[in-house]
Amino acid sequence: MSDLPTFPDRFNMAEYFVDSNISLGRGGKVAIRFEGKSITYDEVARNVNRVAYTLIENGLQPEQRVLLCMQDRPEFVYAWFGAIKAGGVATQINPLLPAADYEYYLNYVKPQFAFIDEASLAEFDKAIKSTRYCGSGRFTDDVIVVGRERLKTPRTVHFEIDVAPPLQTHEPDSHQTYSNWLEEPDDDFKPWPTSKDDPAVWLFTSGSTGQSKGAVHTHAHFAFNTEVYAKRFIGMRENDITIAGPRLFFGYATGTNLMFPFAVGATTVLFKDRPLPEVLLPLIERERVTVFTSVPTLINNILQWPHARMEALRTVRFMWSAGEALPRDLHERWDKAFGVPIIDGIGSAETFHIYISNRPAGAWGKADIRPGSLGKLVAGYEAKLLDDDGKVVGPGEIGTLWISGDSVATHYHAAYAKSKEHLRGGWVVSGDKFRCDDDGYWWYEGRGDDLLKVGGIFVSPLEVENCLMQHAAVKECCVIGRNDEAGLTKPLAIVVTNAGHKADAKLSDALIDHCKTKLVRYKAPRWVEFRADVLPRNDRDKIDRKRLRAEDGLKK
Repeated sequence: MSDLPTFPDRFNMAEYFVDSNISLGRGGKVAIRFEGKSITYDEVARNVNRVAYTLIENGLQPEQRVLLCMQDRPEFVYAWFGAIKAGGVATQINPLLPAADYEYYLNYVKPQFAFIDEASLAEFDKAIKSTRYCGSGRFTDDVIVVGRERLKTPRTVHFEIDVAPPLQTHEPDSHQTYSNWLEEPDDDFKPWPTSKDDPAVWLFTSGSTGQSKGAVHTHAHFAFNTEVYAKRFIGMRENDITIAGPRLFFGYATGTNLMFPFAVGATTVLFKDRPLPEVLLPLIERERVTVFTSVPTLINNILQWPHARMEALRTVRFMWSAGEALPRDLHERWDKAFGVPIIDGIGSAETFHIYISNRPAGAWGKADIRPGSLGKLVAGYEAKLLDDDGKVVGPGEIGTLWISGDSVATHYHAAYAKSKEHLRGGWVVSGDKFRCDDDGYWWYEGRGDDLLKVGGIFVSPLEVENCLMQHAAVKECCVIGRNDEAGLTKPLAIVVTNAGHKADAKLSDALIDHCKTKLVRYKAPRWVEFRADVLPRNDRDKIDRKRLRAEDGLKK
């Protein structure tokens, strides 16, 4: 494309997303709604500057990591943009993890500073006690706790980083409180003079094929996708009010419910509670939300909630869906129940955000939505499908997706082999399998390591799952491969039933027959197993196929 967005060499994404609203006269406009309170862009900019200034005063070095482990609250916004504006590298993790996971992230990220939600502090402190890595040598002093006001008094010191700091002996309440730690900037305070190509954020992969790794992104990556996707393709508006079920630590929501609304001067609604239907729907109705970020699991939960009303969503002009495959049946049931357009798409930590998407109605005309598909390629990105021999496949054929664009990560931190495998000269080779039809619509067929080869022919678990989800008895399901008595791979369906349906051999046979009538017979499950509870999920709320495969392997 000849009209791709470009950015100056001297560029800081915090100025693009935050300060631009001040220069455009939006300082008095509401940027954040939180717990019934309104926070203006002037207030956001002031607090971002306070965080940036205090980090620099306390010794933050350029390109050093600042870890965020926080609920969805205004302080997340201030700390995240503040770290970036100060020349640091921000990275965010799930605030609901156990200590063992926090220990992994601390050893991997080696943050110079960490902003921790009070709700995460107990598990995070356990991790600090058993963690050794490069830091200030007094890392507990550089943990800033949000939501707690009774810790130690503020300090302003410049320190030297120890070459090999001793194992920390942690004492309770030895951290800083956010409110006490903050300082007011000097009159001549200026943000760190970053380049558009300087690292700005690590986005963690979902860890579906191993431990999560940080995809390293520069300042310009986020602005590029915002320009070509959020502004041009989707048509975000200044009068939009956004909300998200996925939490801000997930790059999907960091985009749709923080960066995208800020880029156009819109308003984001934040809340700390779990994103349950009984929390979200009243909030959407009260705040008159226009853009709702969701995931298929949440969509299904809303449909299952007996008190869900169409009236609660009357102001919503479209709802995003990403993060996991959206079954066509689920899409159609949503359309029938609520009529709010679902904009399904796919992105990744490696590309920052969505690069193939359906599209809502906008200035260009009618909506372009094809249920079951992921939509069309976003202008500004290139895509190709290759077979196992590296040859381009034809229309309708399944191939491995290669995606390229100016938001592709430079590398994975401390993962050289993985970087070589998946990040190839500006192309992301994810292992995801797709097909593209003659009309240019893209269809997701699963990860390469999820596809089953049955009788020498590839079978997409998603196709079988979509078929099963059309049966009234199925609440959720996952299809994996299992070897039969001859050692040949056949589909195994793991199913959670809806209330009122008995999980027995009769239902198992009925589900298999259901698939045989709607699919080619070899694609139907050979076995059906039932679970009484929900299927296991990873911290991005995707069904954990890897865990299900491992559990099935232990049964043999």
